[in-house]
Amino acid sequence: MEKRKRFAKSTLLNIVLLLGAFLMLTPLFWMLATAFTSNKFLAPSSLIPHDVTFENFLYAWTFPKQFNSNVTMGTFLWNSLFTSVVITAGGIIIDSLAAYVLAFKQFPGRNLFYYMALATLMVPVYVILVPEYLIVVELGWLNSYKALIVPFLASGMGISLFRSHFLGLSRELEECAKIDGASNLRTYASIIMPISKPIIATMAILKSMWSWNQYIWPLVVVNRIEKQTIQLGINLFKGLNVTQWGYLCAGMTIAILPLIFIFIFFQRYFIGGLTSGAVKG
Repeated sequence: MEKRKRFAKSTLLNIVLLLGAFLMLTPLFWMLATAFTSNKFLAPSSLIPHDVTFENFLYAWTFPKQFNSNVTMGTFLWNSLFTSVVITAGGIIIDSLAAYVLAFKQFPGRNLFYYMALATLMVPVYVILVPEYLIVVELGWLNSYKALIVPFLASGMGISLFRSHFLGLSRELEECAKIDGASNLRTYASIIMPISKPIIATMAILKSMWSWNQYIWPLVVVNRIEKQTIQLGINLFKGLNVTQWGYLCAGMTIAILPLIFIFIFFQRYFIGGLTSGAVKG
């Protein structure tokens, strides 16, 4: 009797979770169905594609040529891919270095520096948008990769997560490295980072998703079409009076594929990274 109750409870829970997952994925199913259906000027409502076609993807890939003969969807993908990779890789290095110092070294103002890093998470992006833009203009970085990358190489969130993780590591690791004559940089690179794969993977997912989905900042600092990211490029399919839904959804499908691959690649580390250092802080 007890087994039947547990089985019924488990079955009911799974059904509820499946229904919730279906509701959450409904917009994705609609996008895919529309992407594989012949282009229409009215938004379809079906979750099942009719008259399946791949023409929307071919047209979406070459559509930007109407605005600039040297630009395709691949141009936008490359811009987003390059900026996301540099922000993710550079951000992980910079955030982890700062967190290593905050977690393992004693110096005046250590806590103040940490709280200042945390404070950056409480400032809305729109508050610092104009000052950042003016700085970029003064540096002559408009319409360049530097404007898209440099302001986001360090983040308070990354420093906080890495610091919490490092505080959960054994102090004996650093002490043994010192006894063996390893420098601080050698300890960081050869001992601390190799055992921090879960938090590295978590930050890789979070930073890549965040940088890939940026819209407001690229819209502000980039006005040349050949330097625009994928999020701005998709906007080309939306007209003032008419939106070509088949082409738009095909473009959005192309845009989300890299993020899906990244999450699949790092997912086994993701949960462990989120909970790493949760006890100590």
